[in-house]
Amino acid sequence: MRYTDQIVHYTADENIRVAIALTREITETARLQHHLSPVACAALGRAMTGALLLAGDYKNHEGVSLRFDGKGPLGAIHVDSFRTNRVRGYVDHPTVDLPLKENGKLDVGRAVGTDGVLSVTRFTPEKTTYTSQSDLVSGEIAEDLAYYLYTSEQIPATINLGVLVDRDYTIAASGGFLVQALPGAADDDLARIEANLGRLAPITTYLREHENAEGLIETIFDGFHYKELYRQPLYWRCTCSLQRIENVLLSLRREDKEALLKDPQVEMTCHYCGSKYVISHDDLVTLFSENKG
Repeated sequence: MRYTDQIVHYTADENIRVAIALTREITETARLQHHLSPVACAALGRAMTGALLLAGDYKNHEGVSLRFDGKGPLGAIHVDSFRTNRVRGYVDHPTVDLPLKENGKLDVGRAVGTDGVLSVTRFTPEKTTYTSQSDLVSGEIAEDLAYYLYTSEQIPATINLGVLVDRDYTIAASGGFLVQALPGAADDDLARIEANLGRLAPITTYLREHENAEGLIETIFDGFHYKELYRQPLYWRCTCSLQRIENVLLSLRREDKEALLKDPQVEMTCHYCGSKYVISHDDLVTLFSENKG
Protein backbone atom coordinates (compact mmCIF):
# COMPACT_ATOMS: atom_id res chain seq x y z
CA MET A 1 0.00 0.00 0.00
CA ARG A 2 1.45 3.38 -1.00
CA TYR A 3 1.91 5.86 1.80
CA THR A 4 -0.07 9.07 1.49
CA ASP A 5 -0.86 11.94 3.84
CA GLN A 6 -4.50 11.72 4.84
CA ILE A 7 -7.00 12.30 7.63
CA VAL A 8 -9.74 9.85 8.57
CA HIS A 9 -12.68 10.59 10.89
CA TYR A 10 -14.51 7.92 12.90
CA THR A 11 -17.33 7.80 15.44
CA ALA A 12 -18.44 5.27 18.03
CA ASP A 13 -21.97 5.31 19.43
CA GLU A 14 -22.35 8.87 18.07
CA ASN A 15 -20.71 10.36 21.17
CA ILE A 16 -17.01 9.63 20.79
CA ARG A 17 -15.11 10.81 17.75
CA VAL A 18 -11.62 10.02 16.59
CA ALA A 19 -9.57 11.61 13.82
CA ILE A 20 -6.28 10.12 12.64
CA ALA A 21 -3.89 12.22 10.54
CA LEU A 22 -0.80 11.06 8.63
CA THR A 23 1.50 13.96 7.77
CA ARG A 24 4.95 12.65 6.88
CA GLU A 25 5.07 14.21 3.41
CA ILE A 26 3.74 17.54 4.71
CA THR A 27 6.36 17.67 7.44
CA GLU A 28 9.12 16.71 5.01
CA THR A 29 7.99 19.51 2.68
CA ALA A 30 8.16 22.00 5.56
CA ARG A 31 11.62 20.74 6.51
CA LEU A 32 12.96 21.33 3.01
CA GLN A 33 11.07 24.59 2.50
CA HIS A 34 12.36 26.21 5.69
CA HIS A 35 15.67 24.34 6.22
CA LEU A 36 14.43 23.22 9.63
CA SER A 37 16.61 21.84 12.38
CA PRO A 38 15.37 18.53 13.86
CA VAL A 39 13.76 20.13 16.93
CA ALA A 40 12.15 22.87 14.80
CA CYS A 41 10.87 20.20 12.43
CA ALA A 42 9.36 18.19 15.29
CA ALA A 43 7.65 21.27 16.74
CA LEU A 44 6.26 22.51 13.43
CA GLY A 45 5.22 19.03 12.28
CA ARG A 46 3.29 18.44 15.49
CA ALA A 47 1.63 21.87 15.24
CA MET A 48 0.58 21.34 11.62
CA THR A 49 -0.83 17.90 12.43
CA GLY A 50 -2.68 19.37 15.40
CA ALA A 51 -4.20 22.12 13.27
CA LEU A 52 -5.48 19.59 10.74
CA LEU A 53 -7.03 17.54 13.55
CA LEU A 54 -8.69 20.60 15.07
CA ALA A 55 -10.08 21.70 11.69
CA GLY A 56 -12.34 18.69 11.83
CA ASP A 57 -15.59 20.26 10.65
CA TYR A 58 -15.21 18.90 7.15
CA LYS A 59 -18.88 19.53 6.29
CA ASN A 60 -18.45 23.30 6.72
CA HIS A 61 -14.87 23.43 5.39
CA GLU A 62 -13.60 24.85 8.64
CA GLY A 63 -10.21 26.50 8.95
CA VAL A 64 -7.96 26.88 11.99
CA SER A 65 -4.96 29.09 12.67
CA LEU A 66 -2.61 28.31 15.57
CA ARG A 67 0.10 30.44 17.13
CA PHE A 68 2.29 28.97 19.85
CA ASP A 69 4.31 31.67 21.57
CA GLY A 70 6.08 30.24 24.60
CA LYS A 71 9.06 32.61 24.52
CA GLY A 72 11.39 29.68 23.79
CA PRO A 73 14.38 29.79 21.43
CA LEU A 74 12.23 28.74 18.45
CA GLY A 75 10.21 31.92 18.75
CA ALA A 76 6.57 31.63 17.73
CA ILE A 77 5.13 28.77 15.66
CA HIS A 78 2.57 29.87 13.06
CA VAL A 79 0.23 27.38 11.39
CA ASP A 80 -2.80 27.75 9.12
CA SER A 81 -5.10 24.87 8.17
CA PHE A 82 -7.79 25.71 5.65
CA ARG A 83 -10.49 23.78 3.80
CA THR A 84 -9.85 21.16 6.53
CA ASN A 85 -7.14 19.38 4.51
CA ARG A 86 -4.57 21.99 3.53
CA VAL A 87 -1.92 23.33 5.85
CA ARG A 88 1.08 25.64 5.93
CA GLY A 89 3.36 26.84 8.71
CA TYR A 90 6.67 28.28 9.82
CA VAL A 91 8.70 29.01 12.94
CA ASP A 92 10.44 32.29 13.71
CA HIS A 93 13.87 30.69 14.18
CA PRO A 94 13.99 27.52 12.04
CA THR A 95 17.64 26.57 12.56
CA VAL A 96 17.65 26.49 16.37
CA ASP A 97 19.25 23.34 17.70
CA LEU A 98 19.20 22.04 21.29
CA PRO A 99 20.72 19.09 23.15
CA LEU A 100 18.57 15.99 23.33
CA LYS A 101 16.70 15.17 26.51
CA GLU A 102 18.05 12.50 28.84
CA ASN A 103 15.81 9.91 27.17
CA GLY A 104 17.30 10.72 23.77
CA LYS A 105 14.21 12.58 22.52
CA LEU A 106 14.11 16.00 20.89
CA ASP A 107 13.45 18.70 23.49
CA VAL A 108 10.42 20.31 21.86
CA GLY A 109 9.08 21.64 25.16
CA ARG A 110 12.22 23.61 25.87
CA ALA A 111 12.43 24.84 22.26
CA VAL A 112 8.84 26.13 22.31
CA GLY A 113 8.81 27.30 25.93
CA THR A 114 5.92 27.65 28.37
CA ASP A 115 6.01 31.35 29.25
CA GLY A 116 3.21 32.33 26.92
CA VAL A 117 -0.03 31.35 25.24
CA LEU A 118 -1.57 29.33 22.46
CA SER A 119 -3.87 31.43 20.25
CA VAL A 120 -6.48 29.57 18.20
CA THR A 121 -8.54 31.23 15.46
CA ARG A 122 -11.42 29.29 13.93
CA PHE A 123 -13.09 30.37 10.71
CA THR A 124 -15.71 28.91 8.39
CA PRO A 125 -17.20 30.33 5.20
CA GLU A 126 -20.01 32.82 5.87
CA LYS A 127 -19.57 32.55 9.66
CA THR A 128 -17.96 34.72 12.29
CA THR A 129 -14.26 34.24 12.87
CA TYR A 130 -13.27 34.04 16.52
CA THR A 131 -9.99 33.77 18.40
CA SER A 132 -9.41 32.40 21.89
CA GLN A 133 -6.34 31.69 23.98
CA SER A 134 -5.05 29.38 26.66
CA ASP A 135 -1.81 29.16 28.59
CA LEU A 136 0.91 26.84 27.35
CA VAL A 137 1.34 24.00 29.83
CA SER A 138 4.30 22.04 28.44
CA GLY A 139 5.40 23.41 25.07
CA GLU A 140 5.09 19.87 23.72
CA ILE A 141 2.17 20.92 21.45
CA ALA A 142 -0.21 17.98 22.04
CA GLU A 143 -0.74 18.67 25.75
CA ASP A 144 -1.15 22.37 24.99
CA LEU A 145 -3.86 21.66 22.42
CA ALA A 146 -5.71 19.29 24.76
CA TYR A 147 -5.59 21.91 27.52
CA TYR A 148 -6.94 24.52 25.09
CA LEU A 149 -9.84 22.29 24.02
CA TYR A 150 -10.81 21.61 27.63
CA THR A 151 -10.48 25.15 29.01
CA SER A 152 -11.58 27.24 26.03
CA GLU A 153 -14.07 24.99 24.22
CA GLN A 154 -15.09 22.68 27.10
CA ILE A 155 -14.26 19.58 25.06
CA PRO A 156 -12.64 16.67 26.93
CA ALA A 157 -10.07 15.32 24.50
CA THR A 158 -6.94 13.25 24.17
CA ILE A 159 -4.50 14.29 21.48
CA ASN A 160 -1.32 12.48 20.54
CA LEU A 161 1.18 13.97 18.09
CA GLY A 162 4.61 12.90 16.97
CA VAL A 163 7.39 13.52 14.45
CA LEU A 164 10.30 11.13 14.04
CA VAL A 165 13.38 12.64 12.40
CA ASP A 166 15.74 10.08 10.87
CA ARG A 167 19.54 10.10 11.13
CA ASP A 168 19.82 11.82 7.75
CA TYR A 169 17.33 14.46 8.99
CA THR A 170 14.53 13.26 6.69
CA ILE A 171 11.12 12.57 8.23
CA ALA A 172 10.66 8.91 9.10
CA ALA A 173 7.16 9.34 10.57
CA SER A 174 4.72 12.13 11.35
CA GLY A 175 1.12 12.12 12.43
CA GLY A 176 -1.27 11.87 15.32
CA PHE A 177 -4.80 11.35 16.50
CA LEU A 178 -7.51 13.23 18.36
CA VAL A 179 -10.13 11.56 20.57
CA GLN A 180 -13.07 13.78 21.51
CA ALA A 181 -15.86 13.04 23.94
CA LEU A 182 -19.13 14.56 22.76
CA PRO A 183 -22.10 15.39 25.01
CA GLY A 184 -23.67 12.17 26.25
CA ALA A 185 -20.47 10.13 26.38
CA ALA A 186 -20.60 7.74 29.32
CA ASP A 187 -17.83 7.76 31.90
CA ASP A 188 -17.42 3.99 31.53
CA ASP A 189 -16.89 4.36 27.78
CA LEU A 190 -14.28 7.04 28.30
CA ALA A 191 -12.49 4.82 30.81
CA ARG A 192 -12.43 1.99 28.25
CA ILE A 193 -10.99 4.34 25.64
CA GLU A 194 -8.28 5.45 28.07
CA ALA A 195 -7.42 1.82 28.77
CA ASN A 196 -7.18 1.13 25.04
CA LEU A 197 -4.90 4.14 24.54
CA GLY A 198 -2.66 2.84 27.30
CA ARG A 199 -1.89 -0.22 25.18
CA LEU A 200 -0.47 1.86 22.34
CA ALA A 201 3.21 2.36 21.69
CA PRO A 202 4.43 5.96 21.29
CA ILE A 203 2.80 7.37 18.17
CA THR A 204 6.08 7.78 16.28
CA THR A 205 7.03 4.17 17.05
CA TYR A 206 3.62 3.01 15.89
CA LEU A 207 3.75 5.00 12.64
CA ARG A 208 7.30 3.84 11.94
CA GLU A 209 6.04 0.25 12.08
CA HIS A 210 2.62 0.95 10.50
CA GLU A 211 3.16 3.86 8.11
CA ASN A 212 -0.50 3.97 7.07
CA ALA A 213 -1.65 3.61 10.72
CA GLU A 214 -2.95 0.11 10.08
CA GLY A 215 -4.75 -1.23 13.14
CA LEU A 216 -4.68 2.06 15.07
CA ILE A 217 -8.42 2.72 15.05
CA GLU A 218 -9.11 -0.93 15.93
CA THR A 219 -6.99 -0.52 19.05
CA ILE A 220 -8.52 2.82 20.07
CA PHE A 221 -12.09 1.55 19.59
CA ASP A 222 -11.50 -1.99 20.82
CA GLY A 223 -14.79 -3.18 22.31
CA PHE A 224 -16.86 -0.50 20.55
CA HIS A 225 -19.06 -0.46 17.47
CA TYR A 226 -17.70 2.29 15.25
CA LYS A 227 -17.88 3.55 11.69
CA GLU A 228 -15.82 5.66 9.36
CA LEU A 229 -17.34 9.07 8.69
CA TYR A 230 -15.02 10.60 6.14
CA ARG A 231 -11.49 10.54 4.79
CA GLN A 232 -9.56 12.91 2.58
CA PRO A 233 -5.97 13.49 1.45
CA LEU A 234 -3.84 16.14 3.15
CA TYR A 235 -1.65 18.68 1.38
CA TRP A 236 0.97 21.32 2.10
CA ARG A 237 -0.37 24.45 0.44
CA CYS A 238 0.23 28.18 0.72
CA THR A 239 -2.35 30.86 -0.02
CA CYS A 240 0.12 33.56 -1.02
CA SER A 241 -0.13 35.18 -4.46
CA LEU A 242 0.90 38.34 -6.26
CA GLN A 243 -2.60 39.72 -5.79
CA ARG A 244 -2.40 39.23 -2.01
CA ILE A 245 0.98 40.96 -1.95
CA GLU A 246 -0.45 43.85 -3.93
CA ASN A 247 -3.36 44.12 -1.50
CA VAL A 248 -0.88 44.37 1.37
CA LEU A 249 0.98 47.17 -0.41
CA LEU A 250 -2.26 49.00 -1.10
CA SER A 251 -3.14 48.90 2.60
CA LEU A 252 0.00 50.84 3.57
CA ARG A 253 -0.07 54.41 4.75
CA ARG A 254 0.63 57.13 2.18
CA GLU A 255 4.06 57.95 3.60
CA ASP A 256 5.05 54.27 3.46
CA LYS A 257 3.97 54.06 -0.19
CA GLU A 258 6.00 57.15 -1.01
CA ALA A 259 9.06 55.60 0.65
CA LEU A 260 8.68 52.44 -1.44
CA LEU A 261 8.50 54.48 -4.64
CA LYS A 262 12.04 55.73 -3.98
CA ASP A 263 13.40 52.21 -4.60
CA PRO A 264 13.95 50.64 -8.04
CA GLN A 265 11.82 47.64 -7.04
CA VAL A 266 10.05 46.04 -4.11
CA GLU A 267 10.82 42.49 -3.07
CA MET A 268 8.61 40.62 -0.59
CA THR A 269 8.98 37.06 0.69
CA CYS A 270 6.19 34.86 2.04
CA HIS A 271 7.03 33.63 5.55
CA TYR A 272 5.01 30.47 5.04
CA CYS A 273 6.48 29.11 1.81
CA GLY A 274 9.48 31.28 0.97
CA SER A 275 8.09 32.46 -2.37
CA LYS A 276 9.56 35.78 -3.48
CA TYR A 277 7.56 38.47 -5.24
CA VAL A 278 9.38 41.26 -7.06
CA ILE A 279 7.45 44.34 -8.20
CA SER A 280 9.24 46.87 -10.39
CA HIS A 281 9.08 50.61 -9.75
CA ASP A 282 6.91 51.15 -12.83
CA ASP A 283 4.47 48.43 -11.81
CA LEU A 284 4.31 49.88 -8.32
CA VAL A 285 3.50 53.35 -9.71
CA THR A 286 0.74 51.82 -11.82
CA LEU A 287 -0.63 49.85 -8.85
CA PHE A 288 -0.82 52.89 -6.57
CA SER A 289 -2.16 55.25 -9.26
CA GLU A 290 -4.94 52.90 -10.33
CA ASN A 291 -6.13 52.49 -6.74
CA LYS A 292 -5.95 56.02 -5.44
CA GLY A 293 -9.60 55.99 -4.48
